[in-house]
Amino acid sequence: MNEKPQTIADQSSIDLSVIFTILRKYIVVIIIGGILGGGVSYFYTKYFIPPRYMASATVIVNNRATDSQYIYPSEMSTSRNLAQLYSIIIKSDTVLENVINDLNLNITYEQLKNCVSVNVIDNTQVVEISVTSSSPDFALNVTEKFVEYSKPMIIEKVEAGSVKDLNEPAMINGGAPISPNRRKNTINGVAVGLIIVVAIVFLKEYLDTKIRTEADAVAALDVPVLGVIPLIDRKEFHK
Repeated sequence: MNEKPQTIADQSSIDLSVIFTILRKYIVVIIIGGILGGGVSYFYTKYFIPPRYMASATVIVNNRATDSQYIYPSEMSTSRNLAQLYSIIIKSDTVLENVINDLNLNITYEQLKNCVSVNVIDNTQVVEISVTSSSPDFALNVTEKFVEYSKPMIIEKVEAGSVKDLNEPAMINGGAPISPNRRKNTINGVAVGLIIVVAIVFLKEYLDTKIRTEADAVAALDVPVLGVIPLIDRKEFHK
């Protein structure tokens, strides 16, 4: 007979039992693949990805040169419209220069600017200033200086009534790194390891054309089995 044995690739549909049989057959290899994937991801995250820390502070901008404590809705809308302007002022060369000189930093304006993030909380006059760095001390000190030098700049440039601290500069996440997330990366590594090993296993089965059992012969050739020639060990046969 010259017919090519039927494999997984030749079947129009694959029975779930076949899939479970394959998974059960290689379950140990699959588990080892998942463990290796998680281990590699954890090791790489711990030893090759530097931790990043974040410090943050929030200020509230009263866009009125008045001592009244009441904030009108129209004025809140005006402050919200100034969100981009606040960001430009806080990251201006004047503020950057003051921060660099005050802390005696050996970095460029652009490098410092890339560490700083400015956000205006939705529908409020609250401006959040945050700094991300591989050094927690650097992040906190720079945040403090940005708040210090930004407040008079905002008052001067937009003629704001006041800029007051809402939340003083402090470390985010209790001073722990905000990234990388070792647990998340390890779980992702396990998942990737499992997917890769399962894909290899099914590819191996997909390309396998060998007939090993009676069921394989029936499935591949679509003919009944008339007889089986047993495999006899030579030493056992002589005994």
